Amino acid sequence: MKIIEYEPQHQQTILNISLEWLNRYNVLEEVDIEMLTHPERILKAKGHIFLAQGEDGEIAGMVMLENRGDSYEVLKFGVLETFQGRGIGRQLMSEAIRAARAEGKKKLTLCSNHQLSAALHLYQEMGFRYIDRVESCFAMSDVFMELNLS
Repeated sequence: MKIIEYEPQHQQTILNISLEWLNRYNVLEEVDIEMLTHPERILKAKGHIFLAQGEDGEIAGMVMLENRGDSYEVLKFGVLETFQGRGIGRQLMSEAIRAARAEGKKKLTLCSNHQLSAALHLYQEMGFRYIDRVESCFAMSDVFMELNLS
């Protein structure tokens, strides 16, 4: 797997990747559809969308980073079920951390849902720590974490 930057031809793919897990855990919200159908908004605001691409060109996973000034918020982090268990999520999150550090960000933040135990475990392994509830645009979010990059 290699990590690449999002391009417009990947729009349907990022929607498919995210809908797979959002529907599986019944956490899909209107705001998710808005983000995934207009990913250019993340990029125009100096954010990133990283994709995990196999040698055959297939996209197996993704992570969005929304620019929050001195930090990035991790959004829509997911790996297709058929590719899980291969370290792809760890590769994507490592790239997110690398990019944030390279750009001088002080932290990465995220909001999630308690049902997403595999993702929560990975976040902890990567150094994220639980924090008190923060304001979020996601009604289904009940877990809040951050990674201090200083």
